[in-house]
Amino acid sequence: MKALFFLLDGETNASSAHRVLQYLPHLRASGIEAIVSRPVSEALYQRWIEHGRQKAAFYSVFLATRVLDVLRASRADVAVIQRDLFPFGPPILERLLRQINPKLVYDTDDATYLRPAFTPNTPFQRLRRFDKVAEVVRTARWVSVATEPIAAWARRFNTNVSVVPMAVDLSAYDRIGRHPTSDERIVLGWAGTAGGLRYLESLAPVLAELARRNPIVVRVISGHSAHVSLPGVPVDARPWCAATALSDMKAFDVGLVPLADTEFEAAKFPMKLLQYMALGVPSVSARVGLSASVIRDGDSGLLASSPERWIDALTRLIDNAQLRAGIANAARETVAASYTTERVAPLLVDGLWRAAR
Repeated sequence: MKALFFLLDGETNASSAHRVLQYLPHLRASGIEAIVSRPVSEALYQRWIEHGRQKAAFYSVFLATRVLDVLRASRADVAVIQRDLFPFGPPILERLLRQINPKLVYDTDDATYLRPAFTPNTPFQRLRRFDKVAEVVRTARWVSVATEPIAAWARRFNTNVSVVPMAVDLSAYDRIGRHPTSDERIVLGWAGTAGGLRYLESLAPVLAELARRNPIVVRVISGHSAHVSLPGVPVDARPWCAATALSDMKAFDVGLVPLADTEFEAAKFPMKLLQYMALGVPSVSARVGLSASVIRDGDSGLLASSPERWIDALTRLIDNAQLRAGIANAARETVAASYTTERVAPLLVDGLWRAAR
């Protein structure tokens, strides 16, 4: 059986990597040949988006590539739309794809039917159509989503909806070593995208108070790390790099997972929290959405719902190395029990075979 996956972005996109690419060996072992449609090559993505501002060129090639791959979709037994065929305009490509190959699957790890509060007000973003997701979900043979809140929304339009949670290849995380350091400061770490920086910066008063009391440094791993603003806080800002991202996060003494209490964030799977846990990094997360389901408060992580609780939780971890070690061990056990690719892959394989039939 052949499954054609339309990726939102290339290898460095977290959604594409964690929802599709890491499962390719599992699919092959189950008799599924994966054909992957990338919008542009990784080299062009890095040149035009990561290291430049040539969005018009990027999206022009994106659209042309996607049209060609949609026209070839009849070669596959099932076609998988990962989040979006093309981010702008009405669902014209989706309708064309449905005519060429009606065996459609829709997969998402985000509430793609909602406009996030952090979406910039730019000419490109004003062309986004969040209402088209309902039409795509309605016509799909199977809908695969990362969380139950997204599934509850999708079931309004389609009865064949499954929760396929985010997962990690734990063996790859176990191979990441922690490099020794002579810095005696406690490293409070955060990794994420430019859109998520505002969540970290919302903790600025908390982190400034902790910095006044303790020898800490806040390490930021992001493609936009140079723009972080945390007044009164020692900051070690490093650019995100696919080759070193996991080892950079492994060096955190405590992982930070601040989130806004919005409908969009409440539906989102806390992937960075899962990565910290898999790396054995004890974490403090905002008590928002799925975080309270992924970790057991006080056992495999700590939850905070106010600035005072953030200060209390982080102080406990800063002061107590034994507590950090105990939470790190429990966190890794939680991931091993429920969130590995070996445990989640059968859900994806079963859904694809059912959609193809």
